[in-house]
Amino acid sequence: MNKLKGRLLNLAIGEFAALCTFYVLYRLSNPGNACRIAFLYLLLILLQGSLYWFYRYVLIARKRSSGITAEKLLRLLRWINVIILVAVSAAMPIIKSSVTDLIVSAGILLFGIIEYINYYWYRLSYGKSGFNIKILIRTGLKKSSISKLISKQ
Repeated sequence: MNKLKGRLLNLAIGEFAALCTFYVLYRLSNPGNACRIAFLYLLLILLQGSLYWFYRYVLIARKRSSGITAEKLLRLLRWINVIILVAVSAAMPIIKSSVTDLIVSAGILLFGIIEYINYYWYRLSYGKSGFNIKILIRTGLKKSSISKLISKQ
């Protein structure tokens, strides 16, 4: 149990550290309009991931199971994130400051999409190093922790 608590806390802290790192990059980079909204989408997804892992840590620490309200909220967030993603994707070419802004923002948005899929649909990180294509090919895609939680009803 302590090992699981430690793992969940490490995941929460790691996601929050990634959030802080990308926020610092955002502030230091003076991004164009398209990059700005792509960064904001990424930050939103990373915040949700950090909060989710911290929530799971608290559940284990207090020896409780997840509540129906949390499951409904996560189900709603899964679809709200898609709506935001579509809006950001549509807006980026319109509000771009330059071609470079559009290309960089597409890369940032792609990372946000990968994180979204990793949290809400399929687990994309395997092994101790995170993403391991050999393990992924051998085992196939598995449902993410959030996906398992919200589809158990």
